[in-house]
Amino acid sequence: MDTKKVKILRNKITVPLDIAIKLLKENNNDPETCIEKFHIKNIKQVSLIAECDFETAKENYNFCRHHIEKAIKRINSEQIILTTRETPSPRNKIGFILWPKDKNGENYKSAKRNDAFIPTPDFDCVISEFKSVYPIENPWNGFIETSFDLCGHNFFSNATCNIIVERIKQNHTKDPKIEKFKNELIEWLNEKLTYADYIAVYGNL
Repeated sequence: MDTKKVKILRNKITVPLDIAIKLLKENNNDPETCIEKFHIKNIKQVSLIAECDFETAKENYNFCRHHIEKAIKRINSEQIILTTRETPSPRNKIGFILWPKDKNGENYKSAKRNDAFIPTPDFDCVISEFKSVYPIENPWNGFIETSFDLCGHNFFSNATCNIIVERIKQNHTKDPKIEKFKNELIEWLNEKLTYADYIAVYGNL
């Protein structure tokens, strides 16, 4: 084994000696190929654990200076954005935040953020389905809410959310971007409804 190349490789990536030797043997004693494959393997690991696509994993892995755990934590701390736009960004945007709650009104604690942000123009595509289930009872104070609050909190029970999901499914559109957005919202809601007692919808206007 070429000790010089082992040293070059270990100066570029932090790996034990035995791993460095193994990488070089597997890659024709070429440090640059070893480095490339090492990072690709790590990015795939980030993608798998954080449940995201390769490019998202790569971006965060590079941002965190090739630290796997930090990259995963950074991805898991990001809010999901559901939108029809090509480059979504929630910063300083008006819209609606959705998140699951339990029967006591508490938020669920998880390693991965479980809330979603929908910009107002996109939420307008489904707002009629949310409005259609009123009047409903506020589970925390027992009051009967007669209309959807555009700039406050709205709480929908698991059963009510299932009705909303079905109505979104039935309201088709020929616009592929809107249809994709609706499918992503349905997927998000269905995943949360496997355990959540309520879905909160907050308008940040």
